[in-house]
Amino acid sequence: MCAYDSSEYKKLDLHIHTPHSVCYSDMSVTPEQIVEAAKVFGLDAIGITDHNGVDNVDIMRNAAAKEGLTVFPGIELTTKSGHFLAVFDIDATVRQIDKLLDDIGVLGGQRGDAQVNIPLETEDIFKTVINNGGLVVAAHIERWPSGFLETNLTRAAKMEIHASRYLSALEITIARNREQWENGLMRGYPKKYACIQGSDAHSPLEVGRRSFLVRMDRIGLAGLRDAFVNWDNKIVFPDEFVD
Repeated sequence: MCAYDSSEYKKLDLHIHTPHSVCYSDMSVTPEQIVEAAKVFGLDAIGITDHNGVDNVDIMRNAAAKEGLTVFPGIELTTKSGHFLAVFDIDATVRQIDKLLDDIGVLGGQRGDAQVNIPLETEDIFKTVINNGGLVVAAHIERWPSGFLETNLTRAAKMEIHASRYLSALEITIARNREQWENGLMRGYPKKYACIQGSDAHSPLEVGRRSFLVRMDRIGLAGLRDAFVNWDNKIVFPDEFVD
């Protein structure tokens, strides 16, 4: 193992919440505190993925820009099949993503609430995200009760979600299973996927606790999409390197 070249790899955490999520730990936390935490961990980019909402994306962008940190706007979507991240390009507007939330039936008063289940079928939600220029990542797949593998769905339904052509990557919480997911070796789940880690941070102290590295020239959705297709030589977990 060796230290990674920061000019070649970018360090990302695509699963970070803000006080817009009603389950956030401390509603007095500021955007600057979240950004500072990200910088302490050496992150180059973060995904702001509040539950069913994007109200704090622009204030996070403004705070991040002052510190040279890039923000991927996103949402953690609550579906009947579990939680999924919708990640958009760095220049996607809040208005565009708000319209998507309107289209999938998340009402204004429900924004930020993880307990609100989006009424559409999961596959239709995925398709809407893709049609609006985003990527879909299955969130914390092994975590009860909102990772899709740990929901009350039938095994057949879980297999169908895993096989979706609209799903781009798996956010795993058990790193030792990464090779099996990437190589389609999990029994009943033969599709091969890029695996990432995410902090699912609900406080500044949690930001960056599970990050991943991506080989990309320029931070943006195109580089992320390419990494999700060519993960074998594009995505690395931090513990594969030493400082």
